[in-house]
Amino acid sequence: MKHLAHASAGLLLVQPLQAQWHDAAGHALPQPLAPHEPLRVVVDLIEETHVRIEVPGLMGADRSSFIQVQLQALLPDVALRATWEGPAQQPLLPKPFALHAVGVASNSLNDLLVREVQHQRPVLGVWTLSYLMARWAARQKQLPGTGWLFLCLGLPYGMRTVLLHNRVPVFSRLLIDGHPEQQALEIGQTLKYLVDTRVIDRLDTPAILLMQSPPGLQEAVQAQGRSLLPSPVAPGGPGVLAEVLAMAEAGAPGQLAPIDQRRYGVARQARRALHGVGGVLALLLVAGLVLQARTLQNRVDQAAEQLQQARQTERAAQDLRQKIAASGTHVALLRLTMQVQQNHLQDGVDLASPLWLLGQLLQSQSQAQLQSTELTLLPQACATDAGAQAPQPAPAAATGAAPPLATEWAFEIRPTPGMLPRERQALLDGLAARVQAWPDWTVQTNPVQAESDSAIVGGSAGTSGPLQSWRWCLVPRAPSPEAAAPRTTGANP
Repeated sequence: MKHLAHASAGLLLVQPLQAQWHDAAGHALPQPLAPHEPLRVVVDLIEETHVRIEVPGLMGADRSSFIQVQLQALLPDVALRATWEGPAQQPLLPKPFALHAVGVASNSLNDLLVREVQHQRPVLGVWTLSYLMARWAARQKQLPGTGWLFLCLGLPYGMRTVLLHNRVPVFSRLLIDGHPEQQALEIGQTLKYLVDTRVIDRLDTPAILLMQSPPGLQEAVQAQGRSLLPSPVAPGGPGVLAEVLAMAEAGAPGQLAPIDQRRYGVARQARRALHGVGGVLALLLVAGLVLQARTLQNRVDQAAEQLQQARQTERAAQDLRQKIAASGTHVALLRLTMQVQQNHLQDGVDLASPLWLLGQLLQSQSQAQLQSTELTLLPQACATDAGAQAPQPAPAAATGAAPPLATEWAFEIRPTPGMLPRERQALLDGLAARVQAWPDWTVQTNPVQAESDSAIVGGSAGTSGPLQSWRWCLVPRAPSPEAAAPRTTGANP
């Protein structure tokens, strides 16, 4: 069986013989609770009356006024009264429905509640034992959810019987007799009375459940030819009365006590709620402070790490300065070299490309020998070669900045000694054609023109001096305007 969580407040069971104090679990106490402790009151008196109200299709204030008028007419001068169906269970649309109510007209109960309020005891609520029994039955999945169900709860002072229709209490009776045979007889007479008063149709047979019965009651009821439902209570478990009393909590239907009798209990619950909200806010504040402290700590750690990295960088720079000073490197010249490399050589030529071209040229012409090759940065490239048309340097800016440097590639090739003039001229023409075909270089100095000025006489050169080498001077080829300009999408050809 599924047990309900016990409330933290004590309980007072008001019966015809006496008022019995119980703890939060529903067990009897020998002494009453302290005046400041909260209290729940469960009523099990003979003066309990159940009524049914047929509510027409009304809404809002009209419905509430009609219900109050009907309650006053059916339960006149009964201060302690309540309905089973709360506002949430009533239909939202203006349609007729039935409303079930209970009232307890007991002067002794009213006096008891007045005394407790005068002592400022926090009374949490007042409920009837019959409504708590109906709520307990609604929690049992083994019991039928529709039709008629007759509950019988054995008590030390007698028996409380409750008739349920579709799990709604419609009738209740208290038997002040503990003898099993007399109780079984009263059960039969109660069912006959309900049939005679047309509460139950003669063709309907309510199912009977003995929730907690004294020894011999089950046999006495079966001797009358009535069938019983199996008890959903596990053997050896806690008493059913304790479970039923534990159903008295804030969400239980049938709250009898008005708000003026529960004002101290409501105030106590409000204070506890405020304390709970304050505790949650305090926890959130502490959590925020912890997160903020962690964030500050992370920032401090990051600052310390950055400071450590700065110190390491400073030490590394100092060690580098010491190594440079110890090696005898000219720092100013090194800085100038780095500046020239950054300003003039970032878009320069690939140093390995000229050597690769010379290697291919000499491999194809085995009679040619390389004398020298050099790459130079000059303000005016190939300007020292005779007959060369050197490009004019760009004018300096108005601010007096130095003109940009140009790359010059000069190399000398000498033919193999002992070659005939025609062979020598053919070798030169082949070398010149290959050099002219290099796509990334422009020839500024070509030895073909100087060589062609020498006349060939009788198969020998016009000069009788030693063999001369041929010198080429080249500059990087500038990109054409068409290749340098970006293409425009959709432009006309």
